[in-house]
Amino acid sequence: MMKKIKPKIKNWKLTIFAKQSGFTVLESIVAIAILSLSIAGAFSVIQQNLSISIISKDEVKAFYLAQEAVEIIRNKRDNNQLAYIAGHFDTNWLTGIASKTEDPCYFGKTCVADAKDFSLRECSGSCEKLRQDTSTNMYSYDPSGNLTNFTREIQFESINANEVAVIVKIKWTKGVWPFEFKIKTTLMDWK
Repeated sequence: MMKKIKPKIKNWKLTIFAKQSGFTVLESIVAIAILSLSIAGAFSVIQQNLSISIISKDEVKAFYLAQEAVEIIRNKRDNNQLAYIAGHFDTNWLTGIASKTEDPCYFGKTCVADAKDFSLRECSGSCEKLRQDTSTNMYSYDPSGNLTNFTREIQFESINANEVAVIVKIKWTKGVWPFEFKIKTTLMDWK
């Protein structure tokens, strides 16, 4: 009878993967993708913040341009009141502003206020863009100034005989996007 021989294996090890020092190609691709997304996200946030800051800067300018128009109109109203008090009884509080149909800002018309000479002018069609003086940085309609992106429109609404609403709109564009800032205030006959 034959004897079965069983071979004996000593010190046998099964090694599936040896320890490697470094990254596999797949690990490198995943790491690069995560890093790229992080950088792209950060740049996107920075770009949005820059756009918002530029728009905010224009909104601040628009606020001051609108407020300037209101102050010019208040100044004219106050001068009319002082003239009336001084004995010029042919002057009412809206003389030269909106008391007669030929006045530049009469109800239903659109007008502009020029800070350089404190004048009011009716807009024929659409109102012209403001210009900026390079030496004083003042906004006006002086043709020697640089053309800006801002348009100022003023309208009056009658509330009663002693009160009017003044609406000032500042319009501008940034790229293809139109923007508008609007304020509404009330003027009263204080005499």
